[in-house]
Amino acid sequence: MLNVWRLIVVIVVSHVATPLHAQTVSNTSRAFVDVALGPNWDDARNDLARAPGATWASGLAFGFDSARSGVEFNVGVPQWHVKNRAERYRYVGQSFGYTQQGHLYEESSTTRRRSIDVTVLYRANVPVNRLVTFTWLVGGGLVYRPEQYTSVTKQVLPDGQLTEVNTYKTTSSRDYLAAAARLDAEVRIARRVSVVPRVRVTAFPSMFDDSGLAPRLLMARPEIALRWQF
Repeated sequence: MLNVWRLIVVIVVSHVATPLHAQTVSNTSRAFVDVALGPNWDDARNDLARAPGATWASGLAFGFDSARSGVEFNVGVPQWHVKNRAERYRYVGQSFGYTQQGHLYEESSTTRRRSIDVTVLYRANVPVNRLVTFTWLVGGGLVYRPEQYTSVTKQVLPDGQLTEVNTYKTTSSRDYLAAAARLDAEVRIARRVSVVPRVRVTAFPSMFDDSGLAPRLLMARPEIALRWQF
């Protein structure tokens, strides 16, 4: 009978010990650094201005967790989105400057833009086991949106050759405060190394900007990060 009770105690302890150990691991304070990579789409709200396709965005983050919550400082830098346009036209107005009445011209333009975000996020960790942890993050920050515009006008000569007659370049930036949220699924692959697939959403106050140059209200993009814990 004594042996039976010993067996029951061993079974109970073996079942309780694992979640207690997992909780100890999840409650340990830690600092970490993330290096992230993911696709990035142009956030221009105007369909005609938006560059097609996606580029790559890289990110760097520093964070600190204490028990099941923490804070994270994040910087994301995408490649430039590029939109090209070209057209030919015959100038019918009065001759002025480089434009001459009745002459044929070719105008090509290139618009380059990207959104660089700097955010601070609150972290709420939900450990599943010793290897997997889900994390909700909410916060906000500044999105820096530089834009470069270049226009080149060429005169089309009677023999078909092109002669450049004008070049126009401008640089501008429309920056926004934005809210941000993210969902992480951290998978530990070594004692200090984790792989973190995640999805992030950025919300812009576009409804308050009637300039026609505002970004879309919501932008979502997937990422994958490599995390090193100190």
